[in-house]
Amino acid sequence: MIDINLKLANQDDFEEIAEIYMEEFSKPPFNEPWTTEKANKKIKIFSEYCDIFKIEKENKIIGFIIINPNHWCPGEYIFGEEMAVRKEFQNQGIGTEVLKQIFERYKEKGYKKFIGIANLESKATDLYRKIGISDSKENKVIEKNL
Repeated sequence: MIDINLKLANQDDFEEIAEIYMEEFSKPPFNEPWTTEKANKKIKIFSEYCDIFKIEKENKIIGFIIINPNHWCPGEYIFGEEMAVRKEFQNQGIGTEVLKQIFERYKEKGYKKFIGIANLESKATDLYRKIGISDSKENKVIEKNL
């Protein structure tokens, strides 16, 4: 077992979580134009309808995962909104451990399915397959440039 703590974040944690959000999603393959202000606003919005968990190692926040239990079929499906781990802690099994703990927590609450969206160029796709997350047979992500 990886030595991490997964705890519900509180408002005092949001600024640090927003910093990790901005750093990790501004890099390839995402290349999103995050600023501190936009990342803080995004975390605040998530806090209104999602469960935000901080990932701690040696009492320091090293990442987060945001789970939306209200996205589809509340009480049945959880939707993985976002997950990020600081670069220096990546590729150490932390993401695998976090997802295993999340799945167990929500299964105990009676949820039946995890759904998420994955960037096809992200290294996380290997992690997802390794722990049994497969492509949906029922849903497809669609998009259109405007």
